[in-house]
Amino acid sequence: MNRFLTLPLLFSLLFSIGAFAQSTTLNLSTDLVAHGIASANMQPGQPTLDSRPLLEAAATYAGKNGITTLIANPGDYYFLSQHNSNAHALFNTASNLTMDFQNSNLLFKSSNVAAIQCNSCTNVTFQNFTVDYMQLPFTQVTVASVNAAKQSFTYQTIADYQDPTAFNTDRAPDGSDAMFMFVFRNGADGCNGLCPLQQIGRLTATRPVSGGVISISDVNDPWATTTAFSALQPGDTVVFTDRSGPPAVNIVTGQGITVKNVSIYSSGQIGLYFGMTNGATADHVQVIPKPGTTRLISTNADGIHTSFAVNANVFTNNIVRRTCDDALAISASWLASVTKVSGTSVTVSRNFGSPFQVGDSMAFVNPTTAAVIGTATITAENPPVSQQTLTDGETVTLTLDQAVTGLAANFGMLATDPTKRGTGSVMAYNTVQEGVFSRGVWLSGVTNVSVHDNYITRTSSNGIFIQELNATNTDAGPTSNVTIQNNLVDSSIAYANVSHGVAFAAASIYAVAQNSQNAQVTTSPLSNITVTGNRVTSAARSAIRLENVAIGQIANNTIQGYGLAPTVNAFTQPACCETLAQYETDFGQAILSPSSTSITSTGNQTSSATTSLNQSVSTASYYPRLGVGSFAAAYGTNLASAQMQATAPYPLSLGGVTVSITDSVGVTQSAPVEYVSPSQVNYVVPTGTAPGIATVTIGSSTGSAQIDTIGPGLYSKNSDGMGVAAAQAALYSPDGTATPATVSQCPPSSPCVSVPMSLGAASQQLIVTLYGTGFRNLGSSDLATVSIGGVAAQILYIGAQPQYPGLDQLNVVVPTSLKGAGEVPVVLTAGGQTANVVTINIQ
Repeated sequence: MNRFLTLPLLFSLLFSIGAFAQSTTLNLSTDLVAHGIASANMQPGQPTLDSRPLLEAAATYAGKNGITTLIANPGDYYFLSQHNSNAHALFNTASNLTMDFQNSNLLFKSSNVAAIQCNSCTNVTFQNFTVDYMQLPFTQVTVASVNAAKQSFTYQTIADYQDPTAFNTDRAPDGSDAMFMFVFRNGADGCNGLCPLQQIGRLTATRPVSGGVISISDVNDPWATTTAFSALQPGDTVVFTDRSGPPAVNIVTGQGITVKNVSIYSSGQIGLYFGMTNGATADHVQVIPKPGTTRLISTNADGIHTSFAVNANVFTNNIVRRTCDDALAISASWLASVTKVSGTSVTVSRNFGSPFQVGDSMAFVNPTTAAVIGTATITAENPPVSQQTLTDGETVTLTLDQAVTGLAANFGMLATDPTKRGTGSVMAYNTVQEGVFSRGVWLSGVTNVSVHDNYITRTSSNGIFIQELNATNTDAGPTSNVTIQNNLVDSSIAYANVSHGVAFAAASIYAVAQNSQNAQVTTSPLSNITVTGNRVTSAARSAIRLENVAIGQIANNTIQGYGLAPTVNAFTQPACCETLAQYETDFGQAILSPSSTSITSTGNQTSSATTSLNQSVSTASYYPRLGVGSFAAAYGTNLASAQMQATAPYPLSLGGVTVSITDSVGVTQSAPVEYVSPSQVNYVVPTGTAPGIATVTIGSSTGSAQIDTIGPGLYSKNSDGMGVAAAQAALYSPDGTATPATVSQCPPSSPCVSVPMSLGAASQQLIVTLYGTGFRNLGSSDLATVSIGGVAAQILYIGAQPQYPGLDQLNVVVPTSLKGAGEVPVVLTAGGQTANVVTINIQ
């Protein structure tokens, strides 16, 4: 028998296979009609075309026909209807599918409803898009007058923002609408622009709003008293939020779900949520106020949150800014509450939809002491699992393999299996900034979690918080085996108003266990907490406080500035353990470990002052994330004896000043120095610097910098990261001739302003060259987007400027549709990071 095919037969088979092969990619913008999926394609830029049913139909088709990737042509897509009362786009049990919107903007009609929800999905990736709501879940108003005695104010509406009366009717599907307000003032606490006021905390608004007057209902909160309220002034801006409804991107149960290169600009609740999801990944996700707008907040609650954590949640390279609750959070709650005990028969009430079954080992928590009192294994359930509804509050009677001594009603039940408590989870290389009512990182009830190389700055509460809660709807068991390493935690409890009692916000890095009355306990249920190699700077209260911890290590941390404001906004007499005055005394100490056992503290360097501290930011954006090869500015005191500036190529020493960078893997390099002065040193981040938190040493001054492959920033003409761009422009004709255009002018002793530029004739192109830093390592223009005045612009070049080290260049074509637009924002997003916004002017 001939063992080989003849050539004609081989060619015939190859041709047949090719003819019947089906692509595994479906283009939503071009393929839906051709495949009989829908009567219209999901095309961009059509405000009256509802993308929701088209996307859902495509996902259903993909699951039945071996399609593994859905793509869409770049542009704006409008989701005008809801699948149900909770969600716009809903995907049930989707699997092995990537939805890649190729840097599109997804706009959802109704606030306080999920934009995208994925239920029980497996191996699904959502990537390359932005999320925003056409009806925002918040509004902004200007204070017109204040009546401190009545704790009310009159307001004026702001153009393009809703009147607060629009929130008089509930928007959330479950009616959970809660109206919270935050007060902003220009230059508050020395910041640049509108920032939260420290004197007034989170306020609860009374509904209905009428007659142009808003009153508060939380009149007895210490941050909302008549005295506090009197700090409100005409001209202040109040952000009025409706905190309610599902998260914007809502992942409910499932496995292997990835959300990547996604920007979320608003949400009535959490921005990105994973619930009971195994192997959840959030990478290069931004939760930020929409660039190019005057919005002062991003989400009404958390940024990125996993609750009922399962196994291996990974949060990396994310940027979370101006959220109204925790920036990054992982928690593992009680599975159920005990309602009745009779020997080995225990009746429980299910917490939300938490699963538990025969063979599972359970731990039981005393809510008064926060301690685990014993463990047992489930041997039987009534009703059996097959007949259970898995609904919140469902009653189930368990038979245990042994009685648990001391078990009583209202005790908590949680899994002992680490894979059901977040084991293997990682939070790394994230940036958290300006938490309006926020902790930077919150961990509760989890085990085997690593938090490293994060840059956390200016939060209203703790920078990193490990908390055991035992109160209604927030129940979580003890946290164990957590490592907090090589993070920068800056200015915690020093931005906005903490709006909490001292027991919730005692230190920049803080661990505590609390009982069912939210009071600290005297036991030590938390265990094996390691805090090592971190830098804590400008701490309003203590730097590190490990409370209620059995076995812990505080080692080799650098603390520069602590106890800087020990009595500011120190609210509420604690219910246990210490008086308010004792807490205020504690806040003057760098490191504490009350109600803890076996805590070692070694190798820590502490200074109550910040005189030896330097802080590095991009010289263009003033954001903390620095791209390798980019220009950075380190600010401090006594950095140099005189002012000097070098020319390229930049030396490693200028006026006797050197800059050394020790990166996250311990490699030290000298950085080229471009400028020195007593308060500022500009340098170029050396090639080969590893991502993560690096140490910057300038003489006797040290500080931390966040290093990344890229960290895009655009220079402004006024060198403040805002306003008119530092750019050049020219009008190009088809024959290649170029007519220069003036981008800006700088009157004497006045800020630079934009100059209107003509788009010329129909055959001409206005090309603008913007200068920046931090995006030379992008690799491809396909990884960047630019919008001008909200319109996508063509990128001709993005990369290094060839003449000057550290300087990058962006060439873009101004869309002709912007004729007559006036001053418009230029928004660059590169590698999932949005640069600072600059402007140009189109006549």
